[in-house]
This record gives sequence, C-alpha cells and structure tokens, in this order.
Amino acid sequence: MGTVIVDDHLLRDVLVGSRSSDLDGRADHLATTGLWLFRLSSAWAAPSTAGKLSAPLAALSVEQQARFVAQLVAVPATIEIVHLRHIAWPMAQLQHRHRGEGRPLSAAMVEALAAAHALDAAIAVSERDVGPNLQAAAAHDGITFHIL
Repeated sequence: MGTVIVDDHLLRDVLVGSRSSDLDGRADHLATTGLWLFRLSSAWAAPSTAGKLSAPLAALSVEQQARFVAQLVAVPATIEIVHLRHIAWPMAQLQHRHRGEGRPLSAAMVEALAAAHALDAAIAVSERDVGPNLQAAAAHDGITFHIL
C-alpha cells in the first residue's frame, strides 16, 4: 500500500462514501490533481445536467448532496491535492517525451502522471473513464495503475 492518485470519478465516490478511502486495501493515502478536482467540481456546478460524473450525485438525498458539496469545496485534509506549481515543468517534460513515443496525453492525464512521479504514487482510475494512453504511459514509467 501507499499513496494513490485518484481520478475525478473515484474522488467523487470516496467523498460520498460509496467507496472506501483505502480503495479496498490499495491505498493508505489518497491524492488527486487540480484538474481532476476541477472536472468534478465543474460537473456538479450545474446539477441539472446529468453526465457521467454528476448523474450518481443527482440520485442522492438533498442532505447527502449538501455534505458532498461541502467536501468538494473544502476537500478533507486526508486527501492531498498536488499543486501545479510543483509539477508544471515535469508535466511538460513528460508530455513531450510520451508524445514523442506515441503516447499523447491530455493535460489531465499528464498532470496525474507527474503527480504520481512526484509522490512516488500509484494511479487509480474508474473503469468508466480509462485513458489508454495514460495507462500505457504509467506502465512505461513503472507506475502502478489500477482500474477500479
């Protein structure tokens, strides 16, 4: 076990309590990225629009939704958010290298990869939103990659 960088889907699930914070024995510490936090926040900013991220939240009671929003606005201290200032340059280097090797990565994917490098962490993504290039880049760089 160790630190695991979670995507927006898994972060949502942990915050609403539908997934354990240890990811079923895979993590003793969770972290996420600014872009994954932004994507989750953005998906819930207009709750009347039901998408992949927000639809499960719409099914919650009003009280559960309020608790979720409170945690989204002030993410619990037990979940680290990797700051862009610490990984922007490594992100640029990783993106250039992986693109040159045929694994183009979006900003969100390369941020997760750089965060995993910085924290010596694994990456966990929802089975509903697996980026094959992120999975390939993680494998190439020797980073454990979980699909949950």
